Amino acid sequence: MSNTAICLTALLLIIPIAISYKEGLHIIKDLVVASLRATIQLLILGFLLHYIFEIDATWLLLLAVFIIIINASWNTLHRASKVMHHVFWISLIAIIIGTAIPLTAIILTGAIDFKPNEVIPISGMLANNGLIAINLAYQHLDRAFVKDVNDIESKLTLAASPKLASKDAVRDSIRLAIVPTIDSVKTYGLVSIPGMMTGLIIGGTPPLEAVKFQLLVVFVHTTSTVMSALIATYLSYGQFFNARHQLVARDNDIVDAVSYTHLTLPTIYSV
Repeated sequence: MSNTAICLTALLLIIPIAISYKEGLHIIKDLVVASLRATIQLLILGFLLHYIFEIDATWLLLLAVFIIIINASWNTLHRASKVMHHVFWISLIAIIIGTAIPLTAIILTGAIDFKPNEVIPISGMLANNGLIAINLAYQHLDRAFVKDVNDIESKLTLAASPKLASKDAVRDSIRLAIVPTIDSVKTYGLVSIPGMMTGLIIGGTPPLEAVKFQLLVVFVHTTSTVMSALIATYLSYGQFFNARHQLVARDNDIVDAVSYTHLTLPTIYSV
């Protein structure tokens, strides 16, 4: 593919920019910045991978994988609840385990070789899926503790442990975090051709061989998603309780309570 073809293809962005301008969507800046950022990041990544592939050193391969995992863990910070602490370390543990176990399994089975051009792309896929699953788990966990606060507190008053009281919230958070992955896998072959399979076919790989690689990716990234979401959620839910097994009060809860009081008291007095 020539550089000219890439530049001409980039002109397609004029269409969403024109739509944004006409409809007043105010996303032109975001479109331009996102496109430029993606271009720069991918170019840098391409040069780095070219360098790593040429050297073919084990320490450099492991360093690249570790950097990918650290970056994925860092990007989970803004999705966590304000009551949660050590979010980076929790995410790091979850993504390391969720990436290392499936990756080690496919290396030991001989599905891929321990080479940079095979390990790094798979590691990136696994870490990215772990990142998405953990972000969803954090969001749903925070919402579940707000939505089910009365139910959880009722169970706590009946001497239930925090683990038992929050069992439904934890279970729903894990389930909702992995549902998008499961739904996506269901459409493979019927609605869409997965990205990796598409790339292999375009690159000249026989379709059946491309299917094998895509199935490999489906199995490992589904496993990674479930493991990452499970570990992160179970390491996080306890932070919604204090040492006395009480739900931790949040600033927004206090504000809501004050607002409710100001709204209801005049009504009570007027009656």
